[in-house]
Amino acid sequence: MDVSPQQVLQISKGDPEIAGFIQMLLDQNRALTEQNQRLQQIVDTQAKEIQSLKKRVHELERQLQQKSHNSSKPPSSDGLRKPPNLRTPGGPKGAPKGHPGTTLHVIDNPDEVVVCELTTCPDCLGSLAGAPCVGEERRQEFDLPVSRIWTTEFRAEQRYCACCQKVQRAAFPSHITAPAQYGPRMAAWTVYLHAFHFLPLQRMAQLFEDWTTYRPSEGTLLSFLETAHDRFAPIEEHIRTQLHQKVKVHADETGCRVDGRTQWMHVMSDETYTLLQLHAKRGAPAMKDIGFLPTYTGTVVHDCMKGYFNERHSYSHALCNAHLLRECIGIAEHDGHQWAKQMKDLLTEGWAQALRSRQAGIPLATEVIQSFRERYDAILQTGEGEWSKDWVRAKTCKKGRAIKSRAGNLGERFEVHKEAILKFLWCPEIPFDNNQAERDLRMVKVKQKVSGSFRTEAAAQWFARLRSVVSTYIKQQLPVLSSLSLAFFGNPVLK
Repeated sequence: MDVSPQQVLQISKGDPEIAGFIQMLLDQNRALTEQNQRLQQIVDTQAKEIQSLKKRVHELERQLQQKSHNSSKPPSSDGLRKPPNLRTPGGPKGAPKGHPGTTLHVIDNPDEVVVCELTTCPDCLGSLAGAPCVGEERRQEFDLPVSRIWTTEFRAEQRYCACCQKVQRAAFPSHITAPAQYGPRMAAWTVYLHAFHFLPLQRMAQLFEDWTTYRPSEGTLLSFLETAHDRFAPIEEHIRTQLHQKVKVHADETGCRVDGRTQWMHVMSDETYTLLQLHAKRGAPAMKDIGFLPTYTGTVVHDCMKGYFNERHSYSHALCNAHLLRECIGIAEHDGHQWAKQMKDLLTEGWAQALRSRQAGIPLATEVIQSFRERYDAILQTGEGEWSKDWVRAKTCKKGRAIKSRAGNLGERFEVHKEAILKFLWCPEIPFDNNQAERDLRMVKVKQKVSGSFRTEAAAQWFARLRSVVSTYIKQQLPVLSSLSLAFFGNPVLK
């Protein structure tokens, strides 16, 4: 407390020496009190900073520990770690157990027969020139024919017309437009190497030269791709029409570099058809311009991007549970939340039961589905007590919704999209994940890794259409190269 000089003098009974000593003690006490208050403020400030830094370190450690199994990062970002081998070994060598295996078989009509004559007995060295042949043992070699290019000459007859008094010429086939040109099978091979094996133009030209001694220019190869893009437009429209009639489709998108900028490759697909479309944007504007989802009325399996939840679209939703499983694993591993582990176990168990019911050809019992629903709600109810204690960063502006932790955001997604997450339980046509779309898009990444980015937007659009056709051929187990050749001749073979 504060004591005035008059009070100090009164306490010291008028003795100035005692009063000075008391005043000195009071000043020291006041100084110590002020110093203690300042130190306490510093300690409080440091405690807050330490707590904030702890949370920041926690989040940075989370980023360092993110792998493909506990986040949406691709497996290629996992570094040089050895991935788990899911292959069931069949022994020291050979295919895994249950693999049917393949081997060459002798055929009845070989292209060439070489007779290995026996003229001398290998034991006594006697002559067998006049001995009758009592049998043969057959062995066959399967090899590629000697590579060569096939040249076809078209000769248009010219005849003199006595009526017109002019020399007339017969018409060449419509695709013969130059004195010397490559044929449609060469174009089919170019599409095959471009959209199936993802070779760049220079390596394609080198392959043709090594194979046939003829090296087409890069301009010629680009003209093949452009021609194929134009001719395959009806096939792409057929794919779009067929997908539009499906009860469910997978949808996703991935970034790709086009002319030095990032654009987006969108996919709509199922087990039999693939439709790739390029657009400069990712969300709702792209979906509107592509025009597939706004008119689709089935179920779209996707990864919960906001753009898919458009009130103007009439399709229903099914979320990719593989994404949710990875996020649950990340929350359980890094934050130690029990609800995330319980939710992961529930989804895994639900999918196992759904698979067994589908293999048996009977739907899951109503009471089983109801039990999963109740467990789902109970897990989220207990989980709210866990994620509500998580640290969240301070909000920097007044606008927008409240900031939540990663676990809080994941829990909110589970609460809002319950029906779309559990839909695989009662709809046998709905898959557990969106891996189909991701597999279809992965080839876009492979193309860029092998050939580099697309130089022009037109080249990216060519690849989107050609890869759509090739991917559909593969899914329908059609021979890709011969099917491409038939498409060039105007005879597409899609189902």
